Amino acid sequence: MIASSVSRRRQHLFLLRELVVRNVRSRYVGSALGLAWSVLNPLWQLALFTFVFFRVLELSLDGEQTQNFAVFLFCGLLPWMAVHEGVSRSASAITENADLVKKMRLPGELLVASLVIGALLNASIGAVAFVVVLAAIGELSVASLPLMLVAVPLQAALTFGLGLGLAAANAYFRDTAQAAGLVLNAWFFVTPIFYSVHGVPAQYLRFLEWNPLTGLVYLYRAAFLGGGIPVSLTPLLAATIAAVVFGGAVFARLKHGLADEI
Repeated sequence: MIASSVSRRRQHLFLLRELVVRNVRSRYVGSALGLAWSVLNPLWQLALFTFVFFRVLELSLDGEQTQNFAVFLFCGLLPWMAVHEGVSRSASAITENADLVKKMRLPGELLVASLVIGALLNASIGAVAFVVVLAAIGELSVASLPLMLVAVPLQAALTFGLGLGLAAANAYFRDTAQAAGLVLNAWFFVTPIFYSVHGVPAQYLRFLEWNPLTGLVYLYRAAFLGGGIPVSLTPLLAATIAAVVFGGAVFARLKHGLADEI
């Protein structure tokens, strides 16, 4: 019994590794720049948002750890891009890999996990480049970098839990992935990625504080730049636990009929 369980786990780890490698390779197949796009894409967004929100709208960063808008913005973009990619791609993970689920009986959890890990790996390339830049301009807080050991697992668990629930639901209701895209678009704007919580009107601040990604974004900023976290991390912790528990429960309830639905 124990030997069989260990063997199954090893098989699942092997499959997970192969899925992650496949996802990373397929992302850049035929691309001349390859992994460089992992840096170029966030840099392009950084340039656009910096011009619009800092140069044109002149948003203030009073009370923040940095007055460099590009640095402030990139700290928020890094976790957002990984969460957005992980959730949006996971929503269609089952339907887009119907043959693997039907013929190979591949556990759908591995498909979702591979996409979440792939999104983290993709973001990590930009994060390494960001750390180098921060060190070069003297804004990196080395002492607070261990906070990433808290931020990344919470981010991965939150993304995985949401991805599990959406992946299962989308197999039965194909509008789920489209609806998730709409929610993610709104989620971006209600997360203080390109603006500071210190500039939010009091009547909206409570709503922003209960957004779990607000805590995640400021956890990243504290990790890279030092200083305190101006919001509670309780919503992030609560949302992560809820996503894992309810997302896992939805997937467990629906997974036995996935092969028939797709």
